[in-house]
Amino acid sequence: MDYEAWRRARSIEEEFLNSLRYVVDLFGKICSLSGDDQQEYVRRMNNFQNSFAYEKFIFSAVRRMVTPLAISNYNTWRKAAREQTKSKQIYQALMQEIQEGLHSDIESQVLSNAALIRTLPNDVAQKVVLDIRDYTFTGERATTIAELIRDKTAQHAGASARLIARTEVSKTTTALTRARSENLGLKWYIWRTAQDGDRVRKSHRIMEGVLVRWDNPPSPEALVGEKSEGNYHAGEIWNCRCYPEPLIELDDIQWPAKVYLNGVIRTMGRREFEQIA
Repeated sequence: MDYEAWRRARSIEEEFLNSLRYVVDLFGKICSLSGDDQQEYVRRMNNFQNSFAYEKFIFSAVRRMVTPLAISNYNTWRKAAREQTKSKQIYQALMQEIQEGLHSDIESQVLSNAALIRTLPNDVAQKVVLDIRDYTFTGERATTIAELIRDKTAQHAGASARLIARTEVSKTTTALTRARSENLGLKWYIWRTAQDGDRVRKSHRIMEGVLVRWDNPPSPEALVGEKSEGNYHAGEIWNCRCYPEPLIELDDIQWPAKVYLNGVIRTMGRREFEQIA
């Protein structure tokens, strides 16, 4: 089975980004209503953030992202079942999921994603106010201030929307893969990168093909001597395009293999790995 089948679905990421762009367009209307009045701008952005309509939109957008990701991930597991000796075990787990569901895991992802998007209006407003602070003391014309508010809002909101779309789709994909792996008693996965050269951050390039335990996430930055961003799994950090490929069969691995264990990456043969797996 092609391991890239486990990576995030770009089409779903694009659809989610389009939903967020709708919010960005609404920010532009708020700018038009506020003119050059910064206090009015911040007030309107905060009111929008606390509105029922915005909250309803957030949960609708997030569910439209999480639900197809869950279906896509489910179909990838079904494909894996057809190609593995553990096919019966995987099918039984999937059938049980249909009956009982991964409702708690999916719902937790919805709440997590919604919480992040919830504060977007205020986050953007605060950045804009900081950006234009110096201009307010130099006697700039009202039209210039209004244009700055509009331009900076579009800049910050657009950048945040792109970051949120990529990050949250990747995080959700990883969470779904982990939940189904743990339901099957699969303790390890293979860290996969996008494998497109320098676009992959240095700390993640060294993780390509490394076996990682779900209960022991690495700190990739610390492994290359950079400032640690904490411990996390493939696809769980901001702007990350990495993803986990579940380790279903040891026969799928080319031994010896790289293994993350006790804070370092080691090379192990199959027999040594079986002793710790």
